[in-house]
Amino acid sequence: MKVSAQFIDDMRYLRAYYQWNEEDVSEIKAAIKGSAEMVHFFTVLAAAHRAGYEQCAANGFIRLQVWCMQKGLPDPFGPAFDLAALDAMAVEPRRQAA
Repeated sequence: MKVSAQFIDDMRYLRAYYQWNEEDVSEIKAAIKGSAEMVHFFTVLAAAHRAGYEQCAANGFIRLQVWCMQKGLPDPFGPAFDLAALDAMAVEPRRQAA
């Protein structure tokens, strides 16, 4: 499965955000291989973090689905999800593909 340059950028962003080590990266690469669902998950997760999503003790470790619902967005893993709406909320914009 070939991934986009934007997805690679998203993964770099998440690696820095979560401070993944090489073992983490290897496990994630294995999970992504051939899985459009996992590619979608990490794409949405990166966009959500750029839009202010944070899972921490102060917010009860809010789940991404609940956070999206609170922001007026549909289930991020459902067919009605619109990534562009999440991107529009970003405080840190995604790099636009050339």
